[in-house]
Amino acid sequence: MAKQTTASMPKATHIAALIESSILSGEYKQGEYLPSQKELSFKYDASSRSLREAFKILEAKGLIEVSQGKKAYVKTNRLDQFVESISMSMFGPDTKDMKLLSDLLQVHITLEVAAARELSRAADRLNVVKVMDAFLAKMDKDLAVIENSGDKDAITDFRNCDFNFHLAVINSNANIVLNSIYNALAPHIQKVMFSLPETLEDRRKKVREYGYLVDALRHGQTDLAVAMTLVYTTSLSNKFKANYEERQQEGTDE
Repeated sequence: MAKQTTASMPKATHIAALIESSILSGEYKQGEYLPSQKELSFKYDASSRSLREAFKILEAKGLIEVSQGKKAYVKTNRLDQFVESISMSMFGPDTKDMKLLSDLLQVHITLEVAAARELSRAADRLNVVKVMDAFLAKMDKDLAVIENSGDKDAITDFRNCDFNFHLAVINSNANIVLNSIYNALAPHIQKVMFSLPETLEDRRKKVREYGYLVDALRHGQTDLAVAMTLVYTTSLSNKFKANYEERQQEGTDE
């Protein structure tokens, strides 16, 4: 029998979360049927009503399909479509909601800091560090071109490498659900990052600090890696807020 759910979570939601975890982990594979409602009711100590409500939650996420008189069928072991639909509903092409974008950056901070902490402790972290090092080396080369000529292509490449540097950290996290959510939101985070003005000195400082982060991860220095990640991500959020407020003020003055 499953343990009773906590009072803070409805029974159906709790059961849906347990079954969802089993689907995402591959215990229940795409193309297979879930156990019968009777079996699941016994396993999760649930009423048929709670189970039907749990099925509705999972069906809404696109994970299962329920046909009358038949067992529930596993449609997919991934949440990509569900996450993408949330992303599209939250962020249209011209999103200008300050609270929404600030919350998005807060998600970025939370995920990247957590990922950096785990990465610094991972036995295979040097594989990810190697990828980050390659992006950093490219940024350093782009910076030399930008300093000499201000080449726009070099600036674009620098920004892309900058974004992918952080994406490498976050995708090192083994949590499938969190990675799916972040990757669906990534284009919106990238859009925010690219919208912020950046001086040559800003870029020089960024390359230096990223070097410190790579070294901290390489040597398993968890506290330093977390601190460096937190400094950058918080700075990004604060810079966005300041830039947004400045634009709003300019619009008011016109």
